[in-house]
Amino acid sequence: MEEKQSVWKDFQEHLMTGISYMIPIIVPAGIIMGIGIMIGQFIGVDANSAKLLTSADPVLKFIGWITQVAGAGMMGLMFPVFAAFVSYSICDKPGLAPGFIGGYLAKEMGSGFLGAIAIGIFAGYAVKFLNEHIKFSRTFRPVKNLFLVPVGGSILVIIASYFVIGPIGNILISAITAFIKMIGEFGAVTLGAVISASMAFDLGGPINKTALALSMQLNTDAGVNAWVPAMIGAVIPAIGVGLATIVDKAVFKKAVFTDQMKTDGFACFLLGFMGISEGCIPFAIKDPLFMVPLNVIASGIGGAIAVALGTSAQTGVPAAIWGWPLANNPLGWVVAVLVGSLIVCAGTLYRAKSLSEK
Repeated sequence: MEEKQSVWKDFQEHLMTGISYMIPIIVPAGIIMGIGIMIGQFIGVDANSAKLLTSADPVLKFIGWITQVAGAGMMGLMFPVFAAFVSYSICDKPGLAPGFIGGYLAKEMGSGFLGAIAIGIFAGYAVKFLNEHIKFSRTFRPVKNLFLVPVGGSILVIIASYFVIGPIGNILISAITAFIKMIGEFGAVTLGAVISASMAFDLGGPINKTALALSMQLNTDAGVNAWVPAMIGAVIPAIGVGLATIVDKAVFKKAVFTDQMKTDGFACFLLGFMGISEGCIPFAIKDPLFMVPLNVIASGIGGAIAVALGTSAQTGVPAAIWGWPLANNPLGWVVAVLVGSLIVCAGTLYRAKSLSEK
């Protein structure tokens, strides 16, 4: 039992190392993207439109560039940095290069943050194994440290990504897509709940992107109320988790989150209102078996409420708070986000209290 606890504790420490280096990437990237979207909304353009990047208007071109190139590009570093420093936590500097390439491939091959976790752990232990079993004299040790171990580790990571992580991620995406389409036959409220829940499952990952693309198609081509549930599912986890880190002391008369978690939670709270869900990823990674189902259930309820109250919007209306008034029945949007966020907040507080007592 003690050995299992030790393994789990080591696993958590490796994840927290990756998270601590990932957060400084997420927060500024999310805020930069939010600023671009907000300016675009203010002047009546979609900051995520690819047409802006080729616009003759320098102002429009800059808005598109800061949102799609600078902000989104920086957000794209999230998984490589996370996987690299998970690997680094296991085997020190030799694990950085394999971890970076593994995280990049997790992003490119669509396995998301679960893939980044898996490949970061694999990279760390693969490099550690190579480092311990490849023996050289002191004279030739630089060859081992600068060439054999990082190159060998990177090759193993690439092979594992290509044959294991990537295929599993694609299978999962296909299954989720088929499931969402099947659920759509049971009614608009059910479909809204499933799309919203899918958006919250991996917070910007492959399932999130699949649900977003499907909601766009259904909303635009089929006239199904699917866009608002997608937008609601994107913000409920971040707002709910962030709120929990803010009100914990008022609820329990003492803080149940560390100072660092409260700082991260406040940033997560702000990013949620800007339509950025990735701020919640560190909390989901830290306790996935509890937080992922909580996010999914709460967002599903929020999406169902929005559809039941008749809240709909044109495709492209942002998830950020300045997009809510643009919906039909914006009060329904507010109620749906409020209910879902309070569920996440309550669940997060309960979990944090339980863990702090242990």
